[in-house]
Amino acid sequence: MKLLVFSHKECWRSSDSTTGWATDGGFAMHMDYLAKLFESTQIFVPEVNKREKGEVFFTNSSIRIIPLKLFFKKGIANKLFIPFWVLFYLPKFLIALNKCDAVHAPIPSNIGTIGFLLAHLFGKPLYIRHCGNWYVQKTMAERFWKWYMIKYAGNKKVFLTTGGSNELPSIKNKNIKWIFSSSLTEHEIDQSQQIIKSWDKINLAIVCRQEIEKGVGIVIESLSILKERSIILNLNIVGDGPALDLFKKLALKLNVNSQINFHGKLNHEQVLNVLSQSHIFCYPTFASEGFPKVVLEAMSQGLVIVTTPVSVLENLIPDKKCGILLKNLSPELLANEIQTLISDLELMQLMSKNAIEGSKLYSLENWSHTISLFLEGSWKTKLKIINS
Repeated sequence: MKLLVFSHKECWRSSDSTTGWATDGGFAMHMDYLAKLFESTQIFVPEVNKREKGEVFFTNSSIRIIPLKLFFKKGIANKLFIPFWVLFYLPKFLIALNKCDAVHAPIPSNIGTIGFLLAHLFGKPLYIRHCGNWYVQKTMAERFWKWYMIKYAGNKKVFLTTGGSNELPSIKNKNIKWIFSSSLTEHEIDQSQQIIKSWDKINLAIVCRQEIEKGVGIVIESLSILKERSIILNLNIVGDGPALDLFKKLALKLNVNSQINFHGKLNHEQVLNVLSQSHIFCYPTFASEGFPKVVLEAMSQGLVIVTTPVSVLENLIPDKKCGILLKNLSPELLANEIQTLISDLELMQLMSKNAIEGSKLYSLENWSHTISLFLEGSWKTKLKIINS
């Protein structure tokens, strides 16, 4: 089968990439592994100028990137211009749609919405992956996406939502299923078991977009509380975002800036390298999470997880086995949990091993295999054999 993908993910040309294209985050990895199921994969994405930091390459040679130009990226101008933008690119969309056998549309995404509506109109087998928080809809677009999925899931429309629960996503339409997210290959997880981690000096880490809701400020405040107790720990903070300067000022104010390494935005391999040198992953998030891949990345590197029971995290982190679930979001409680953990290194090492074992269930190979089962069952066809 030939797959056509409509995505909002910004990509750019890169001479360092074997395919000539790169992006950031987990999108390229997901497309690489999804493309293994198909004869060929074409992906409509917005093209932007090359970004040096955090670059992740597309590596699957069966992928063809079709770049689009976004004349207005945000704001009211973007919303007003969308109809004209669609008309401008519609001939290109229709030609590609005519040649493909199925359509994939990750959402939330304006481009993804255009893709799945065209697939619906022309009766193409459709796979939608909802990547936000299934339970929280704040905008009209988010309410529309959920309504559409509940109304039309089934037959040749495979709708998966990122997350996890013991209950189905919708009691109104049981054809909607959960799907986890991952950025880890089985090889990367196996490699982590070969790393001999030193437990002489405990390092903390958090990897996320630098936003208030992700809890970075809570981690920095807990570092200050521990310092008052004469417990000096180092903290690795990875990622950029609108609150980064605020967190740097907070570190200075609390006099813990010398204990913190602000790494900024890193690519996948660099993130794993930082995590491999850390021991406790502090993630006191109160954001609207779907399935945060960073927690899996931390688990794969043997970090003990201290997080909140938000979204899938309550199921992903069995309390006391490979991590701690915080009962509330106070820096004091986080500091107490960290202090308790570092007082029992034997228990921490056991939890570290459990974390690595737990991450094996969520490899990219398992992710694409799970999706293939849904697609084959719904589309009544046999997809390609996945080669690792």
